[in-house]
Amino acid sequence: MTIDEIVSRFSTTPFLFVGSGLTRRYLNLPDWKGLLRHFAERIRNDEFAYSSYENLAKGMECKAGILPKVAELIQKDYDQKWFADATIRTVEGEALNLIHNGISPFKVELANYLKMLAIPNVAYKEEMEKLSEISEESIAGVITTNYDTFLEDYFQGFRKYVGQSELIFSPIQGVAEIYKIHGSIEVPDSIVINEEDYVSFQEKSAYLAAKLMTIFMEYPIVFIGYSIGDSNIQSIIKSIVNCLDAEQVKKLEDRFVFIEYKEGMIGAEATPYTIMIDDKPLTMRKILISDFMLLYNALEGKKAKLPVRILRRFKQELYEYTITNSPTHSIRVASIEDERVADDELVLSIGRASEFGLKGLSGLESNELYRDVVIGDLLYSADELLEYALPKLLQQNSGKLPINKYLKNATKEFPEHKKLIENQDFDSLISNTIKNNRKTLGAYTSVKQIWENERNNLEKATRLIAYLSEEQMDEVDLENILVSLFEEDVNVLQNASQSERTNIKRLIRIYDYLKWGK
Repeated sequence: MTIDEIVSRFSTTPFLFVGSGLTRRYLNLPDWKGLLRHFAERIRNDEFAYSSYENLAKGMECKAGILPKVAELIQKDYDQKWFADATIRTVEGEALNLIHNGISPFKVELANYLKMLAIPNVAYKEEMEKLSEISEESIAGVITTNYDTFLEDYFQGFRKYVGQSELIFSPIQGVAEIYKIHGSIEVPDSIVINEEDYVSFQEKSAYLAAKLMTIFMEYPIVFIGYSIGDSNIQSIIKSIVNCLDAEQVKKLEDRFVFIEYKEGMIGAEATPYTIMIDDKPLTMRKILISDFMLLYNALEGKKAKLPVRILRRFKQELYEYTITNSPTHSIRVASIEDERVADDELVLSIGRASEFGLKGLSGLESNELYRDVVIGDLLYSADELLEYALPKLLQQNSGKLPINKYLKNATKEFPEHKKLIENQDFDSLISNTIKNNRKTLGAYTSVKQIWENERNNLEKATRLIAYLSEEQMDEVDLENILVSLFEEDVNVLQNASQSERTNIKRLIRIYDYLKWGK
């Protein structure tokens, strides 16, 4: 059976289960042992430094396997040396604050090391671009034990969940999502690497298995970047399989596909492969491959009807409406006679007929308008928003709203609204307090520079960006940051703290002026 035939039998687009082999290929990152070897040699400049830790671990009780025990031993010695010897320190800025707050220097330095080391391998540029391309419609979601940010960088519009706890306690939608179950370099304390981390992870594995059960039962799972005997995979599959009876395990056969890299392989070879999970045999398809483009081209043939990020958005909105019984920003009501509804459109209406129509725009909230300025998700024209929504919103917000976008795109005249921006310039959007505190920027001179160094502190990053002068404020960089905030959390203005919300709204007003009002 060929790769194309295997994929064609999938009932839906698959989930990818991604291991470190993928980012070794695309970012030249080390495997687990290589990562630990680097830090062992930072403690003691000796080619046998890592071997000494491994040898020591072999004589000890290893509750989660040999490598987590080795990591535990290295972390203990590295942390002690980091505090005693400043010459081994490589982090600065916000990363140092994490250590001040009690995070292990080993984990903070490890995260920084992977960030610095991650350089795209130009030899696989076409493969990476193809993977990014098919993620839009041909990949339902991703589960990964990787710490790096390759997946979220290349899978645009996917919502990520970092760590086991966030995944367990979040209402996942099962589409256009990335589950980083072993943590992320963006949150160093979330990284699962030492014995204590793994023991804690295993204690909660039943909860994680329950959360992932629907995905394993409903989606094909393509394992990529792992060896078939990987202890991480064995442990996670075991947690899932132990919840199933023999008949249910049988159903997994056509859903599990294991991609194994074989150097120099011409074409691909697909065969059945059986592993034992305790006393239960689990059969899957194993594909030997060297050129991953063969896999990506096959997956391209299995497409969702809509881009997966749109499907996730719809599921999220419907979920929120279901549990709150309150309309969301994307669930709208409209009369079937509404002239904005085309003949070939399907309209789901919720409510009484008297509630339908454009007059419902008078209930629009300012957070929705701010978000629409950035990502354009409201299904109304500029004329409709200016005529029906803005009068009430302007009154509620003392006339301070981003309206340049709508005036620029309007087909009618709105003289009253235009008066509000007649004398608008960059300085009018910035308070005197901010103008007087620009010295707190220090060496920062650009939007991108601030974001790259301060993004882990949203309040600080969004505050500092507003301190930049008009000449330093790059419109494209600002737009990318604002879009990314709403992609990560479409309700960021509701969920952010008061100070974060104030800062983000200020940046949106600046962006609105720079792009449409200047």
